[in-house]
Amino acid sequence: MLNFDKTQGQLPNQKKYTKIQSEIIKGFVKNLPKELLVLFKQRYTEAKAFGEKDPKSYLVLEPGRYVNYMEYFPRNSENLNFSCEEEKYFSEDSYELDPRIDNRDVKLVFYPFALDDKNLKPIFTYTYNFDEDKRSEADSKLDAKETDILLGLNQSFPNLFEVFKKRYKQGKSMGEDLLKTGPKIPVFEDKVKPNDLCPCGSGKKYKKCCASKVN
Repeated sequence: MLNFDKTQGQLPNQKKYTKIQSEIIKGFVKNLPKELLVLFKQRYTEAKAFGEKDPKSYLVLEPGRYVNYMEYFPRNSENLNFSCEEEKYFSEDSYELDPRIDNRDVKLVFYPFALDDKNLKPIFTYTYNFDEDKRSEADSKLDAKETDILLGLNQSFPNLFEVFKKRYKQGKSMGEDLLKTGPKIPVFEDKVKPNDLCPCGSGKKYKKCCASKVN
């Protein structure tokens, strides 16, 4: 950890540096260019500004669109980083925010963990369903490597199901707020009858869902 007074610090619960690591860090801090320090300060300020921003001010409720958890909960510090067969990975989890859609699933994208993420490409995507039978069906379609990576995630987070349920509820709660404060849903092109299923995909009848919210 680098302090802006050009001293090094220690992150909470961080293992002690080896002698070689300490020497490398000291050399980096000692010879840190002023331009790079200015850049770090600028990015620090930008990150703080983003963290203070209310997600409801930039999120738009779009039925069918899954939103990355970090987008609507930027202050979260629980990253899905894990190891599998001596390789490091991380996963991004996204959720359908619309409270009218009872989808009960999470969209996961798995990446190799790398410090240089300029050309980072996903390894595979996976739908984690809260229904165990549907989840087993999705698992059966994975290849051997994907199965191992998913197993590594589950082993690293024994309470993974509870983590996803909590984030799912937070997403739906955010969706409730967006539904109240956001723009009205536009009129559907095709005429929808009151007893038809709502085009938003909620599974409810139109008269009990979006009929009162259209322009």
